[in-house]
Amino acid sequence: MTQSSPPPWGGDPAIAWRILLTAVPAAPATVGSLAARLESLHREQGWPAARPVVTGEPDTVRRDTAEVRDVPLVVGLAGDQLVVSAFHAYVDGLGLLDVLAALTGEEVTSSARGVADRPGGGGGMLGRLREVALAPPAKVATPAVDPAPGDAYAATTVPGRVRTADLVHAAVSAVVDHNSRWGRSSRHVTVAVGAGRPAAAGERLANRSELIRLRDLEGRSATEVGESLRSAPLDAAGGSGAAGGRLSTLAQRALAPRLGSTMLVSHLGDVTTSAAGDLAFYPVTAGGSGLSLGAVGHDGRTVLTLRARASAWDEPGLSELLGRVVAALG
Repeated sequence: MTQSSPPPWGGDPAIAWRILLTAVPAAPATVGSLAARLESLHREQGWPAARPVVTGEPDTVRRDTAEVRDVPLVVGLAGDQLVVSAFHAYVDGLGLLDVLAALTGEEVTSSARGVADRPGGGGGMLGRLREVALAPPAKVATPAVDPAPGDAYAATTVPGRVRTADLVHAAVSAVVDHNSRWGRSSRHVTVAVGAGRPAAAGERLANRSELIRLRDLEGRSATEVGESLRSAPLDAAGGSGAAGGRLSTLAQRALAPRLGSTMLVSHLGDVTTSAAGDLAFYPVTAGGSGLSLGAVGHDGRTVLTLRARASAWDEPGLSELLGRVVAALG
């Protein structure tokens, strides 16, 4: 049965709100096999008919699938690389792994535990507006680029597992170092950490994401960041609750550059699967500095990504900043 209407969504309308997962299937995929599995998944979820599989060069497929509006899923095939693009209103980060399982016919699991019953807190959207007025989050200095439509991307691989707390700490260190080199302040470095609520057996795909928002992280040790991450409440103005009401939508539309965080960090955990390799996860870019740092572990290594609006960043600039993250991880 088809859903009568899409899930409510009040996010900043300036962006498409799509999350991306790329992978290389262990069994070579074809356009025909992907189209059949995608159509089956759409029927199971009660979604409208699936779009045709997008093909082309990897960068082109990723760019084109990332800018589609409103459609629950778009799938691309670039050589042997599979690209899954999901509208965040329908699918969260961990849900991308369920989509990968459906498209490959193999089990995909993650070590990510989610936030379970962690309580919410903070002042909601009104609290965020006070923050903008009194102590706005630090911005990341942007290099001079030729503005382009869509997003810019960078990716790298590090050996072993990377804990979320260590990744957040490294991101903060990278921002402070980067801003210092550009002569910019890093006061009130604020990181939004993406988290999810585990789905019950048999539940449909949905956006169960939440945000944990950590402020004033500059100068904190990795241990202190870890303690804050474990104890902080869920952000009342973020996550799946960001669909919000009229105030939320108007605020995001008017104040998006200052309303968000210095960076978003989202880790899909260590993934166990024989379905695919070379996994990479690209969270959304919204608000604040418009920078998202993604991570996913598999086969004894972790792939890190940076994504930002191409109006402010290009691949060389993101690669340099990502290199600072890797250096800070040690």
